[in-house]
Amino acid sequence: MAQSSKLKQSSMDSFLHHHPKPKPTAVAEPKSPTAASDYERIRRETIRRNQEFLLKLGISSASAAPPKTIHHASSRRSKPPPVSLLPLRRSSRNKPPPPAAEDVAPDLPEPSFVDSFVFQYACLGAEPTEHHPRYLSKASSSPHPVVGFRVLGKGFRDPSLSRIYSIDVCSSKKDRFLLAAGGHGGFISIYGGEWDAREEDSEGEMIDHPLMSWKGSRSWISAVRFVEDNPMLLVSSSNDGAVVVWDVKKQPALSSLSTLAPPVVAKSTGLHSGGIYSMDRRDWFIATASKDSSVGVSRLTPAGELIGERDITGHHSGVIRGICFGDRNEQLVDCGADGRICVLDTRMPEPCTLTIESLHSTGVNTIEWSKTNKFLLLSASKDPTLHLYDIRRPAEPVHTQLHGHVDSNTTCSQIYRPCFVGGKTIATPGQGSRKISLYDVDEENLISQGFIGYDANLVIFTDYGEHPRLWAAGRHINQLALY
Repeated sequence: MAQSSKLKQSSMDSFLHHHPKPKPTAVAEPKSPTAASDYERIRRETIRRNQEFLLKLGISSASAAPPKTIHHASSRRSKPPPVSLLPLRRSSRNKPPPPAAEDVAPDLPEPSFVDSFVFQYACLGAEPTEHHPRYLSKASSSPHPVVGFRVLGKGFRDPSLSRIYSIDVCSSKKDRFLLAAGGHGGFISIYGGEWDAREEDSEGEMIDHPLMSWKGSRSWISAVRFVEDNPMLLVSSSNDGAVVVWDVKKQPALSSLSTLAPPVVAKSTGLHSGGIYSMDRRDWFIATASKDSSVGVSRLTPAGELIGERDITGHHSGVIRGICFGDRNEQLVDCGADGRICVLDTRMPEPCTLTIESLHSTGVNTIEWSKTNKFLLLSASKDPTLHLYDIRRPAEPVHTQLHGHVDSNTTCSQIYRPCFVGGKTIATPGQGSRKISLYDVDEENLISQGFIGYDANLVIFTDYGEHPRLWAAGRHINQLALY
């Protein structure tokens, strides 16, 4: 390294004395010791002459000058690192500070809402006494026997809702109704229909699309219920443990469609530690049955708050799958995977007042309390038999021969939900039959079966004055007129 520095200094001295710069070929390695000595002698002589010349110019000797500090890591000059065209992956600890406020993308604005298609269909263009929520007709339960049904009007289907687990109906005007459905994928749909739909309109694949459809949960919707005193409020429960009250009077404006959901009036996610399997509503009270083996009772206030009133535990050893109000707000019945049916009085310190060990061969999936006979309970499981219980004599079912709605005696692969029709009849779907079957409550026999063309998951009964209806739901929903 020292020898290289001296060669550079010699070249500089030669330039100052106007000596021609030696060619690269002249600086060859000496071939012999004599050649090496001559080269060294010439180099020293050149250095001496350069020093004398510098002294004549008044410049101190180069050897006396303080040497420049030059750090050489290597005789080779290091190459600069290649420039990457891709962004470097850096640790989050070494990230630069966040950009200035003006560089940050603004948050999406809150959606603006307008009157929904549901509100326009149900409430606009009619006399206030006919359609205002305060004047809605109340559902009654006809005691007359039913012997058959016919399909009315169009079916109702939402392409987003592939399987329906719950439906509810309310009468919005003298000639119109609203129909809500919820189920697979967390979707909720609301449809509008007319009570005086004709039977011939049901021919063919005529499907009404919903007035409103949105994703109401990350999981599946277990139940939907209109609030009778205000049908522009819809309550939903879901398998993620949430109870939500929706204001279906409003929907997002087209200019702000960041969501399709109507505004949320109230929401509760702290009622249960597990998913909600079933929900029922009576007046402003809401009852929920959960996978955490508990029943929750909540109250919806006029101000729109959802307040937890009671948490009931200890009466089941597994998932509670069904819940239903009796003829009072304090009276409930539930059923569970452990095969038990429990009657509850929420006013009591120990609310479970009656436990029925059912005779179903599998866990009990659904339970319904008769609206015309406060002593009768109807239960269903995955076995092919319906059971009817009288809570005054709960030791064994009143009827155990309500079967025939399922084509075979094997265990059903899907949950199905029967219902009371008035006070004298029971209606039920049947897996594999594509029919709705009607049973006589008193005689314990099959009255009739009607073909609907698909396997329904559930049936419900509504009776709004002159419009008693049976509703069947599976992948879509049909309105059935009774006679």
